[in-house]
Amino acid sequence: MRQWKWMFGLLFVAVSLHAQDVPTALRDWQGWVLHDAPSHACPFLANSNPDTDTYQCIWPGRLSVEAGKDGGTFSLDVKVDAPSWVELPGDERSWPQQVTANNKALPVLSRDDHPALWLEPGSYTVHGNLPWDSRPSRLRVPPGIGLVSVGLDGHAVERIERNGDQLTLGEAAAAQRQADAISVRIYRHVTDGLPPMLETQLQVNVTGSAREQWLGPVLPKGFIATSLDSELPAQLDSDGRLRVQLRPGQWRVILSARGIDTLHAVNISMPAEPWPKQEIWSYSDDPSLRSTRVDGHVTDAGQAGVPDNWRQLPAYVLDSGNGLTVEQGVRGGEGGPGDQVHLQREMWLDFHGRGLSVSDHLTGKLQHAQRLDVAAPWRLQRAAQGGTPLLVTQEGNGHTGVELRNANLDLKAGLRIDDRGGSLPSIGWLTSVEDIDAVLHLPYGYRLLGASGVDRSPDSWIAQWSLLDLFIVALIALLAGRLLGWRWALLAALFLILSLHEAGAPRWMLGLALAFALLMRALPPGRLRQVSRIIASLALALTVLWTLPFAKTQLEDALHPQLENNGGY
Repeated sequence: MRQWKWMFGLLFVAVSLHAQDVPTALRDWQGWVLHDAPSHACPFLANSNPDTDTYQCIWPGRLSVEAGKDGGTFSLDVKVDAPSWVELPGDERSWPQQVTANNKALPVLSRDDHPALWLEPGSYTVHGNLPWDSRPSRLRVPPGIGLVSVGLDGHAVERIERNGDQLTLGEAAAAQRQADAISVRIYRHVTDGLPPMLETQLQVNVTGSAREQWLGPVLPKGFIATSLDSELPAQLDSDGRLRVQLRPGQWRVILSARGIDTLHAVNISMPAEPWPKQEIWSYSDDPSLRSTRVDGHVTDAGQAGVPDNWRQLPAYVLDSGNGLTVEQGVRGGEGGPGDQVHLQREMWLDFHGRGLSVSDHLTGKLQHAQRLDVAAPWRLQRAAQGGTPLLVTQEGNGHTGVELRNANLDLKAGLRIDDRGGSLPSIGWLTSVEDIDAVLHLPYGYRLLGASGVDRSPDSWIAQWSLLDLFIVALIALLAGRLLGWRWALLAALFLILSLHEAGAPRWMLGLALAFALLMRALPPGRLRQVSRIIASLALALTVLWTLPFAKTQLEDALHPQLENNGGY
């Protein structure tokens, strides 16, 4: 990362934890929780993940140095958002003395062999002396300080020379000043969208002495700056002009901005020199939003020197008389395919049976929608797109949902239904889906009887029945009715209907005992009848022996469902 990237320019920062509402019950714990995270109060750089490297806690202003023959003084404005070490100008030969912060004397300590102050959060004006026997030609200045002004023996130095962390205490030679020159080339990349985005790249070629230069206004009307990345110390002022401290060499300054309205036309007014007479613009459309046709003065991107990452895009020359016109064609996916969403869902039923916890994975492509909502009784609790957590918001109609900025959908979401009474919407999301693949996890002791409105539910009680199962129930009930009467037939049918798909339930032995008992009744007295009696008695004894462990298991599962071995689905 370039050393000047975070020093100056317009930065959008995230809101710190102090700006968030902390529940009353947790306020007394806030200091304890954040004790080891002092940077929590600091903003972090725009378009970056908030971690230790992106938090910015020190905001130095302009450094003023007055150098005399017998010593010098300095003044530095700095804002500190968290307890931090603030580096001071000077080195071992010119160590800062009599340093005060807001008129309060503070000790200067050595940190990484450089002078530094330990400051608590707040805004400070730091003053100090720089002692020397004879004035040095150069003075070390911390790289984190951008804009510097120098006075020499009471006279202001207009052309400041700075090389890395070394500041020249004097003026450039007259011969060198005569060779001062600067050339600027402007390349811009505008991306159609909501909002449209503009990236401006200034390629600056500087010769001569170090000096301060005003450029611009750098942005056309209708655009607001969002970030500044510069290889030189730079600051974007409120009037739109860019203040740059130049030094010899070839440098690049990148300014990002967003539009305040839909992109229809771009017209620019060329600033004064050294701003060039022409600018080169590259254009990217967004087919998912709308199709566009651009009218302008076309040029060859390769011959115009467009940066490599924009060279494949159409390029246009813009000046005070030539602009860009953007004509809208078809909006979004009008006339094209609709949203293509595939849903994979897993549901867990609460143990008390009244609520459902749901985990959804939505994939596909969104052609029209930029927001996904769920309707009651579904309630969205969390969401992440491609592993990045999203903010869940609630609209005025009570729907909870998330905003999406990417047409390629890879959304993982957690939903909740507190009361599943009545029929439930099969999707819950307020969008059409191509297909749903859902798995229902049941607590121990539960069985799924059936699921209406789905293509198939292979693990439900109804789906497990086949024609053979119906035949077995009818056959055994018929045998029980012929042998013991129709009341026993109804009892046998009820038993078989409830236990047929339970592991360990007696079925075939019961049918065998009833069959041989009927055969015994039909046969005349003799050896065959005796054999039938023995087989029927053995089958009945085996049925009773088989029933005992089955009844024991069913009773244990009823009293302690968590002991069930085959539960889950």
